Amino acid sequence: MNVELGIPWKRYALIAELVSRLEKISPQLGKTALQKLVYLLQEIYGIEAGYDFELYTYGPYTSRLLQDLDQVEALEGVKVSLVASALGGYSISPGEKNKELRKKADKFLSSEKVKAGIDRLIKEFGNLWAKDLELRSTIVYAVRNNSVLYEYNELAELVHEIKPKFSKAEIESVVNELKSRDYINLK
Repeated sequence: MNVELGIPWKRYALIAELVSRLEKISPQLGKTALQKLVYLLQEIYGIEAGYDFELYTYGPYTSRLLQDLDQVEALEGVKVSLVASALGGYSISPGEKNKELRKKADKFLSSEKVKAGIDRLIKEFGNLWAKDLELRSTIVYAVRNNSVLYEYNELAELVHEIKPKFSKAEIESVVNELKSRDYINLK
């Protein structure tokens, strides 16, 4: 008999799966990058992982994901380490019990929709740095969390107001990328 006890194995297994699959692909899979990847997985690929995101300093954010990451680390599904370099931040890698933790939600992870979503996420966004994911996820958030259908210039201006550290040219380039992939709709 498999007793669940309200444990969110699906969310824990998703974290373990992403960390395992991104280990040799992501330039630095840290907490910020993980937040953005899970957000994009839910918003773009329609994989309901159970997280409610808000716009925060580095783009879409949910404290629940960090709580789950702490729990997955306690269960030895991942290892979270401080990065001692000029970049700083964290590095997340598979833990000793990563595979066992993923098996707890094997039915969820092996469904065609989830597998396809994760595959596409990794192919299209897995090799990006956290700052690149921050910009992409913020643009998607701006479009999907407003009832307004933006014109191209309006969206670029709005995102520049939210994220002034990115140039307008950089924002416009990413807006074009996301629009060409049909991840955002504009007027």
